Amino acid sequence: MNPRILLVTPASPFEPRSGAQQRSALLYDALRALGEVDVLLLETGMGPTRLMPPADGLRAHASWRTRPLGLGKYRPDPALAALLKQAGIALDSYDLIVSRYLNPACKLRIPPGVRCVVDLDDWGYHYSAQTSSLGARLKSAYAAWLARRQLGRFDAYFTVSQRDAASLPGLESAVLPNIPYAPPARPLPATNAATLLFVGSLWYAPNKEGIERFLARNWPRIHAARPDARLHLVGAAPESVRRGWERHAGVRAPGFVDDLEAAYRDAAFTIAPIRSGGGTNIKVLESLAYGRACVTTPHCAAAFEAELAGAGLGVADDDDAFAQRCLDWLSNPQTCASAAADGHRALQTHFTRLRFDAQVKRLCLSDV
Repeated sequence: MNPRILLVTPASPFEPRSGAQQRSALLYDALRALGEVDVLLLETGMGPTRLMPPADGLRAHASWRTRPLGLGKYRPDPALAALLKQAGIALDSYDLIVSRYLNPACKLRIPPGVRCVVDLDDWGYHYSAQTSSLGARLKSAYAAWLARRQLGRFDAYFTVSQRDAASLPGLESAVLPNIPYAPPARPLPATNAATLLFVGSLWYAPNKEGIERFLARNWPRIHAARPDARLHLVGAAPESVRRGWERHAGVRAPGFVDDLEAAYRDAAFTIAPIRSGGGTNIKVLESLAYGRACVTTPHCAAAFEAELAGAGLGVADDDDAFAQRCLDWLSNPQTCASAAADGHRALQTHFTRLRFDAQVKRLCLSDV
């Protein structure tokens, strides 16, 4: 008999546009191969804990009341338990509960004997020392300590990288890599274009901070040396922010685009100048899937070190080195194309749907 599974997530698997939603969709599909899956969309809310009319595909949709840090932040929500019962959701009727992120699982009263697996996506979030005050960083360190104290409550954990897995000694875990959601059937042909590309949610603080630093410290040097160079910033962001970025010579920020393939086709390579955040930056792997090498930082590259070992990446930490790496690849398109080919081969070995599904099965069914 197939197990009954409840997927608890704040990012709907039925609207796979953002990276978080796409990971939810991949996890949902992998779980459906194992049993019958219900989806509880469980989000943070500004007001009291409540139920909302569920969209198509959802078993229920609820939001919990946000608590100040340290005051019951990770305690089960009694109001939520009552509302789920009202909606006909009995947690003890499931053989397995899988939660995207730690907080949603903590809000539930998991019955004894029901296996619970938590996906620690964005675990070990790193805050930017340049943009965060000392008080904010201390608060973040306390939040991380408080989160770590919850890890004994559940049965097993997914991490997105070997780096994150190494921070969980003694816990049952498996690396569930972030993988491109809908990669092209084959990489795009190399181009001699002088266009640099960034793809990502530009409202997300680590992405926004990285782009603004790149525009302030890297782009002027690159554009002075190569006046023909262009920078395309693709991803959702407020129009006022995008217009500000477009005041820089050679920069376009069209916002969200439907045709990512066209954006990658016109690019010589991509950039991921990210120095904060958690998890892995799927934009790096997506770039390799399209056949485009990526200039990035050690913070991003470390998440893929075990699998890529630098293949397809130009890794540079300080601003001068980052700008010079971009100029080197603009001047030597064959070197850039060779790096992209190496990265694509490594991607095909380590970051596949087959590996993703196998890891879900291995961890989720080990005790069900």
